[in-house]
Amino acid sequence: MKQSSLFSFVSSGGLPPNTNVVDLFCGIGGFSCGATQAGHKVVLAVDNNSDLLKCHADNNPDCQHVKCELPAELPLPTYRKWHLHGSPPCTKLSIMNPIQPEDEREHAVDLVAWFLNLAMTSGASSWTMEQVGHKAVIAQLEELKRKHPLKADWMSVDAVNYEVPQRRRRVIAGSPFLIANIRFFKSKKRRITVRDVFPNPPREFLRNSLYSRPDPNTGESVDVPLKDKLRSVDKASFTILATGHLKWADPDGTVLRHLKGAEKALIQTFPKDYTLPKSKMVSLVGVGNAVPPRLANILMTPTKP
Repeated sequence: MKQSSLFSFVSSGGLPPNTNVVDLFCGIGGFSCGATQAGHKVVLAVDNNSDLLKCHADNNPDCQHVKCELPAELPLPTYRKWHLHGSPPCTKLSIMNPIQPEDEREHAVDLVAWFLNLAMTSGASSWTMEQVGHKAVIAQLEELKRKHPLKADWMSVDAVNYEVPQRRRRVIAGSPFLIANIRFFKSKKRRITVRDVFPNPPREFLRNSLYSRPDPNTGESVDVPLKDKLRSVDKASFTILATGHLKWADPDGTVLRHLKGAEKALIQTFPKDYTLPKSKMVSLVGVGNAVPPRLANILMTPTKP
């Protein structure tokens, strides 16, 4: 897949400190958390889920919150400098959900197209988007970069390379000088593991919920061997998902219990004092769908002129 761009070297002096941020499809606020940690101010957050939006409000009380189904007319800023972020729902496009009604996939792709158009026409001085690497999304991003090379770039990332203790592959798109922040990021730390987050873990392994997968040669569904269902806590975690919850387990696969929402939030790099939804299931879904705050922090860190 094409990814690199000479325009990643183009910079407008970096993202100014204390930039006002609009977070669409905000969920519980992973991107907002990282942007705030990078020194910016979230002024507007939008989501269609009341429970997730309340969680965002609990952690960002000074931000305006709007509950609505996007696309919709929004009270976007009218001043000159502000940042637009969007994380359109990716569940219908994920490889973890290979069987989806075509109309639902098309709706997910349409939401991405709507957001990208908004990024180009809203008047935002910079923008970012997080999404799965579905071929329809990649095609849209390549076309956008071709039409607007000074305004759009993208790359595929794995969060484990950005000081996040899990394997999490996503596409990040946005203003070229912000994509450069992650393209040229070099961590001074070794790769972070689950044990770094939990020095005394309940068990020495994590077990995922993957029971079958397509055979790469035949495409037929085959059972997943136990060794591929287990991962040592001395490595980065499996991807934190909204479904298919991870479990603490022994080397023989014996399960102790599911990871709690607060435990998953730490693997996602949320701060320990981050307020999560009171509902266990809402918390697990919200954390699983979130942008890791550490990745958002790196993306949004002001660049020195």
